[in-house]
Amino acid sequence: MNYIKSLHIEGFRKFSSLDVEFNEHMNILVGENEAGKSTILDALKTVLNQQYRNTDKAVLRDLFNAQMVESFYTNPSVKTLPRIYIEVELVLDPKKKSSSYFYGEAYGKRKQQDEKFGIRFECKFDEELGSGMEQSIIDGKIPYEYYSLTWTTFANRPYQMIKRPLNFISIDTTNSSTTPSFNYYNRTLFSSRYDEATRAKAKNEFRSKLEDALAATNLPPISDNRKFGIDGKKVVLETILSVYEDSIALENRGSGMESLIKTQIALDKANGLDVILMEEPENHLSFVTLRKMLQEISVQQENSQIIVATHNNMIASRLNLNNVLWITDNSVKSLAGVKNDVAEFFVRADDNAFLQLLLSKKVFLVEGATEFLLIPIFYKQQTGHTIEEDGISVISCNGISYMRYIEIAKATDKRIAVITDNDKKKDRITKADTFNKSNKLQHIFLGKTEDEWTWEACLYKENKEVLDNMITVQPGAEYKFHGEDYGFVLGKMLNNKVDVAYQMLTSGVTFAIP
Repeated sequence: MNYIKSLHIEGFRKFSSLDVEFNEHMNILVGENEAGKSTILDALKTVLNQQYRNTDKAVLRDLFNAQMVESFYTNPSVKTLPRIYIEVELVLDPKKKSSSYFYGEAYGKRKQQDEKFGIRFECKFDEELGSGMEQSIIDGKIPYEYYSLTWTTFANRPYQMIKRPLNFISIDTTNSSTTPSFNYYNRTLFSSRYDEATRAKAKNEFRSKLEDALAATNLPPISDNRKFGIDGKKVVLETILSVYEDSIALENRGSGMESLIKTQIALDKANGLDVILMEEPENHLSFVTLRKMLQEISVQQENSQIIVATHNNMIASRLNLNNVLWITDNSVKSLAGVKNDVAEFFVRADDNAFLQLLLSKKVFLVEGATEFLLIPIFYKQQTGHTIEEDGISVISCNGISYMRYIEIAKATDKRIAVITDNDKKKDRITKADTFNKSNKLQHIFLGKTEDEWTWEACLYKENKEVLDNMITVQPGAEYKFHGEDYGFVLGKMLNNKVDVAYQMLTSGVTFAIP
C-alpha cells in the first residue's frame, strides 16, 4: 500500500516548524479553530498537487509564516527573508520502476541525511533572479516577484504531476465555490479510476465525435476559405466531466448528499485511491447522514489512507481515538497510546464529550446536573473569574466513565478535577487517595468520610442553617432516598437535585464551598 508517512513544515502559514507522523490507514486531525488543521492539509496539497504552481506571487503574502515575516522586519536582510520548506515522506512499493524516481536523501527534520521516498517543496528568494534587490530588502521590503517555487523528489529530480507517486484526492466541504471543487474532484477521479490507455482513447474519441457533431449541424461557412471548427485545446474532456447518479449531476444534489456520495465514490476500492483528504466532512450533514458516512469510512478504511480534519465529536470518537492527531502549541500529539478499552468506550458512547475535553485548557468532570450548575458559580466565587475566561469546561459524566476521561487526560497532559461521590464506600476513598498521590495533573475530589457520601450531603453539611431556611418542604411529606431517611431538607435535595440546585443558583446567597 502506498501512503504518506510523515510531513515536515517550515515557515508555512500557521507553522514556523512542525512535524507530523501519519498512521497508515486512519488519521483524524483535531484542534481548536486556527490550530492548523487546514494548514496541514494545504501543505500536503501544495506538495503532491503542486498547488500554487501557476498562481500570482502575491499569494505568498498569505502563505508565509507571520513570525518569520515579523523576524525579517525586525532585522531585514537577504538571510532573514521568509521562506517555505515542506517535505512529504512516502511509503512506496520499491518493486515498481517509478519508485526510484522518488528515492533519495531527506533533509527536513533529520540532522543526518537519510534515504527515503518523498517529495520536497521550497519557496525562497532567488538570489540570481533578484540580483540588485539587496538595498530594497535591507529597507524592509519582501521581493515576492523574485521568489522561486520548486518541487523536487528526494532523488533530486524535478517533480511533475504526471509522475505523481500515489493517487490522491481531496474532498473539501468548506469551499463555498462548488465549481472549482467539482472540477478538481472529477478530474482526479477520472485519472485514478482509469488507466492511461483508457483515458487517452476516451479523449481522442470525444474530440473526434465533437468534430463530427459540429459538421452534422451543416453550419454555413463564413466565406470561401473560412469556416468554424473545433479547437481541441479549448475542449478538454476532464474539464467538462460530471459524475451522475440516477441521471442527476452530483453538483445538483443537496450539499449533504453530495458530500456523502463523494465519500462513497472515493472509498470504492475499484477507484484505486491511495490517499483521501477530507476537510470537515460533517458540514451540511444531518445526524443520520453523518452516521451513514462514518459507517462507510469505518468499513472501507483499510483500502486507503484517510486524513480527516474535523470539529465533530462523533467523527473523532467513532473513528477511534487511537487515530486522533491533536494539534496544539505548534506540535502534534498522537493518541495512539490510549488503551484499547478506553478508545472502544468512546466509539460506543454517542453522548461523550471527548472533543470538549481535548479542546479545553482545564476540565471539571462531575457526576450530575447539580454539580454542573453550581461548579461555575463556586469557581467564580473562589477565583474572581468565570470558567469561560480561564478556558475551563465542566463535563457531566457518570461515576463509572470518569476514569475513561482521565485516561485521555493522561495521554494529553490535561489538568482535570474530578468531583465525585464516595457512596459510603471506603475503598473509593482509598483508591482516590492512592490515585492523587501518583498523579499531579489529575485529581479526584470526594467526601473523606461516609457522612460526606455525596455532593448534596457535603453541601448540606457546610450550609445547613442557610439551606434549612431556604428549602421548603411539604407538611407530612417523606423525602426518603433509596429507602433511607436523611431528614426533610437533605432528603429533598437528594430527590429533587436539579430543582434545588437551580434554587440555590438563583438565590443570590453566597454558599460555603465543600
